[in-house]
Amino acid sequence: MTVRRPGSSGGTLRVLVGIASLFALGLQIVGAAPSAASADTAAGGARCEELSELAVPDTEITASELVPAGDYVDAEGTVHRDLPEFCRVAATVAPSLKFEVWIPTATWNERFLGVGNGGFAGNISYSAMAPALAEGYATASTDTGHSRSDSTNSWISNPTQLEMWGRTSIHLMTVRAKQILSAYHGMAARYSYFEGGSTGGRQAMDQAEFFPGDYDGIVSHSPGMDYSHVMMSVLWNAQRTVENPNGVLRANDRKLLNDAVLAACGGRDGVAGDPFLNDPRDCQYNIKQLECRSGASERCLSAEQVRTVEHVYAAVTNQRTGEHLYPGYAYGSEAEWSLAAERPDLASYPQPLFGRAVFDDPEWDWRSFDWDEDVALVEEKLSPKIDPTRTDLSGFADRGGKLIMTQGWNDPMQSGSLPIEYYTRVLLEQDGSTVRSVLRDVQEFYRLFMIPGGGHVRGGVGPNSFDALSAVRAWVEQGTAPKQMVATKYENDRPENRVVMTRPLCPYPQIAGYVGAGPTTEASSFRCENDWGDFAEDVARERQRMQVRERSN
Repeated sequence: MTVRRPGSSGGTLRVLVGIASLFALGLQIVGAAPSAASADTAAGGARCEELSELAVPDTEITASELVPAGDYVDAEGTVHRDLPEFCRVAATVAPSLKFEVWIPTATWNERFLGVGNGGFAGNISYSAMAPALAEGYATASTDTGHSRSDSTNSWISNPTQLEMWGRTSIHLMTVRAKQILSAYHGMAARYSYFEGGSTGGRQAMDQAEFFPGDYDGIVSHSPGMDYSHVMMSVLWNAQRTVENPNGVLRANDRKLLNDAVLAACGGRDGVAGDPFLNDPRDCQYNIKQLECRSGASERCLSAEQVRTVEHVYAAVTNQRTGEHLYPGYAYGSEAEWSLAAERPDLASYPQPLFGRAVFDDPEWDWRSFDWDEDVALVEEKLSPKIDPTRTDLSGFADRGGKLIMTQGWNDPMQSGSLPIEYYTRVLLEQDGSTVRSVLRDVQEFYRLFMIPGGGHVRGGVGPNSFDALSAVRAWVEQGTAPKQMVATKYENDRPENRVVMTRPLCPYPQIAGYVGAGPTTEASSFRCENDWGDFAEDVARERQRMQVRERSN
């Protein structure tokens, strides 16, 4: 078996000539004839290795190679099995943003798919590019302007690199990747899509809000879109566990709590025995019931642990104004609270981000964060640079763009409620006679799917495997808006294993309701139905938060 590794074919920056102008003049890059066994040719296009000579604005093409069909080892050493033949192009946008484009030769489906990153990024998402390529997409990913080997303090201190990571990297990559794709195949992609989760979900919202012309369809999973406030949520819980070590919740404590919540609130949707809540908003469990009575220490929580639980459930708030900053964790997610209620590991994210970008102090102590003055500093210095939370999506909607957002209720990294808060805020800031009439208009281009028992981007105790990309593609290309997406729970979350259950995911404010007959492990036993009661409460709470925010400002 032959396994190809990425090579390099150097190129120097030429006179900047746009791709459209290149085609208009009938110019082509001339080189040797392609191999007879290769599909490395297209009417009006260029050969792969000739792309090293292509002129792309502010960009140096550092590699262009034809990769034969079969197994391929990426630059990080990961083997990707059974890929089709493709043209691999690597490039750098000045001053430091690296990206790669993988273009199928004979198997291209005439579509482009940009893929997102996770966390602080610093690497190209080969693991997302490979399956996209296998499905026929030309695909691209970027390191967002820095390498994992770079000092975190260093790139965060660099305004250009912070801007790339926080706002512009996907746009810079997308514009250039499309130029390279057009040069190779002699035509532009018929449709362009973006899919990402966590930081990639934030990048997806950057595209919808700030660069609405880049993509026809966008999928945003578990979006870290309110990133500066996600970091505040991390500090909110980390300060609690560090300052109150007797209140830490270990695995057995979290299981005890989760079991109690499921026993109290499970089955309210007509389904008994689910290891998750179908709609955590309907749970009103009183945590005081688990507090140890005098002399007891088994199967109960100490007073300090109860206060920790209340703290994690509670919204992050400005301690002077009472302003809501970020929602708390949902009922039913307790078993996933190792980072929220036991280990303050995630503080390694806000420490350099706030330390450098807000306080200009690499030694800043995150334990000292003040929940009034420091909140104001973050929102002044950092939030505008990295938080795509604008509610005006008209630029994306007006050009026919379609947006699917998904969020797991049991997300261990961030609150499952944030997308609902954002969605209701989008509704409230639109013109319309009623919120329901506005909802109909917004659902023409933007739909939110909550995932009962779902984790962060993937995984979780509930059904969590579904195909949002195909759903948004059908919406864009055929006008078929997704009325539901069927999610599957595989044993150990491995698709080669048996199916444990399937369940429909419904567009907010709908939820999956049991029809009263049929196996509860099968999606066909459920239908999506409107939950107007919880919707009205969501809208009322968001109205109240907006009023408090206005008074605080």
